[in-house]
Amino acid sequence: MIVYADSSVLARAYLADEPHHGEARSLLENPDVLLVTGSWTYIEVSGALVRAARGRRGDLQELLNAWDSHTDPEGGLVTLLTAPQEQVQARALHIVREHGLRAMDAWHVSIASLIVPELAADESYGFASRDKAQAEVASEYGFVTV
Repeated sequence: MIVYADSSVLARAYLADEPHHGEARSLLENPDVLLVTGSWTYIEVSGALVRAARGRRGDLQELLNAWDSHTDPEGGLVTLLTAPQEQVQARALHIVREHGLRAMDAWHVSIASLIVPELAADESYGFASRDKAQAEVASEYGFVTV
């Protein structure tokens, strides 16, 4: 199964003191899941890890090294997706105006809905988020909530 993971889930996989850390870690390490996320997630999660390290919740270099290795295009656990900016922005704007999601939450649903269904072909595909409203909107685009 292909699962799009929002930054809210991915950051938790690296921070042991976060609620649902174990679930996020299991998703990250599940060999039966192709875990994907949008390219901006690389920046979002990096920022979350830096803030956590500044709050003494982990070693900065260890956190960033783990994240970098997991997003390495040469065999990392997470595949970063991109799509044409105009399409992503147009769909994200529609999602914001239709559902009232925050901009980055809409951006995640937008890029996921533009790319993942095509990758999945006839398989079901999932969306992992800690945000209920975002997950509900993703389900309107055919995603199973993970």
